Amino acid sequence: MKRLFVLACVLALATGCAGGGPIARAPVVDGQVRILERIPGLHANAAPDQWWTQRRANEGPLAIVDLQGTVAVRPDVPGGALMGRRVDAALTATPYLRWSWYLEPTLFGGGPGAGEERGLRIVVFFRSAERPWSETMSSWLRRSPPEWDRWAEITFGGVGAARAEQALQRKSIADDAGRRTQLREPRAGQAGEWHVEAIDLVEVYRRLWPNEDPAKVRIALVAVGGFSGPLPPGSPASIGYIAEAFLTR
Repeated sequence: MKRLFVLACVLALATGCAGGGPIARAPVVDGQVRILERIPGLHANAAPDQWWTQRRANEGPLAIVDLQGTVAVRPDVPGGALMGRRVDAALTATPYLRWSWYLEPTLFGGGPGAGEERGLRIVVFFRSAERPWSETMSSWLRRSPPEWDRWAEITFGGVGAARAEQALQRKSIADDAGRRTQLREPRAGQAGEWHVEAIDLVEVYRRLWPNEDPAKVRIALVAVGGFSGPLPPGSPASIGYIAEAFLTR
């Protein structure tokens, strides 16, 4: 694994929906939106209101780390927290989401615990064209409309095994209605190595919301984090790392 330098501990960025006035968003530049750049406290010319975090009392922290010059997010157990960047991108203009990931192998040794999965996740929040009711209610209440009304969660992880190298990890998607689809059969040997991943978000959207036109949809926010079920005693604090996340055409 690459050498690790911790640059910042738990993030303290803007949380929830921004209220009042236009919301700052990362624009598309040369057909790309790089998610993990211009992070407040780390990069110059950062815009704090482009960032969003969600962490409940029972969820693990997120750390920003430098892996030999590459910025990565490290979710720690028990996971749950999310860190995201608000973006302004048409779904069909930047349909591909790419990222690198690393799962901590010792997280998967020592048995399955209660049989619950542990791993990493990326959540993409969409603003669809099917919003008349929410827009009308917001107007009546003189509030800013919701930033998004759809989301899809891409997870990559699995349950433990007696030996970490025997544990199987899978890739799947879920939506805000709880529908889950497996994108790849479980494989052993995924943890402990860096992987480059890519997914066509247009196809994801069509699969989850087949009656909507992706050409009318915008990507509002991309967030990263981790999750974990019950873990064996002595499990490491880190779930893994997510790096080099970006949207592209």
